Amino acid sequence: MKPDLKAALLTAIVYPGAGHFSLKKHLIGAIFAGVFSVLLILTFQDIFAIAQCTANEIVNGKIPMSVTAILKAAQQPSNACAQLAEYKYVPLMVVIWILSIADAYRLGRKVLPNIID
Repeated sequence: MKPDLKAALLTAIVYPGAGHFSLKKHLIGAIFAGVFSVLLILTFQDIFAIAQCTANEIVNGKIPMSVTAILKAAQQPSNACAQLAEYKYVPLMVVIWILSIADAYRLGRKVLPNIID
């Protein structure tokens, strides 16, 4: 498989920066992976905040202790819980992932002439 396609596929399927590591571009791969990981952790913190708020509402009796009520609360959190998560990092995560794929492909194209010679 050509290095440009391999790097782009690794980045697209595995994780941002994975293709850079296959091209021996460790620093830029670590930057892409690190920035994406920080944003992913911040997104998980938002998700856990909603889950904790919903659990508190169950304990306080605002949500009945039935499977259907809990599932409904999980799918549609109350206004107080929904305000905790704006998922503001997800669009930036998508942009970083796309940039990482494009950059891995670009770097793979630069490596390609050296392999053919």
